[in-house]
Amino acid sequence: GQRRPPPGDLAALAELDEAALLAGLRERFLQQHIYTDIGDILVAMNPFQPLPLYGREVSAGPPAAPRCPPAAHASPLPLPRRSPSGTGASRP
Repeated sequence: GQRRPPPGDLAALAELDEAALLAGLRERFLQQHIYTDIGDILVAMNPFQPLPLYGREVSAGPPAAPRCPPAAHASPLPLPRRSPSGTGASRP
């Protein structure tokens, strides 16, 4: 029979282990599906070739809305302030 491609979200696999993830990513890569969801994670693979993914209508269109708010670790932390004398002492 015809082989079914792995689901777009690999977290839906019956067996979710390293071997299953790598096999699913490989299968999607061979079918030129370079973007794959694994739960809340988006994996993007380098296709090593130009793919007709983004035409003029996509490039000229409005930006897509974010899928979910950025994680707390994605926000930059404030840098400590240095004293004007350059001694390195922090000030509040």
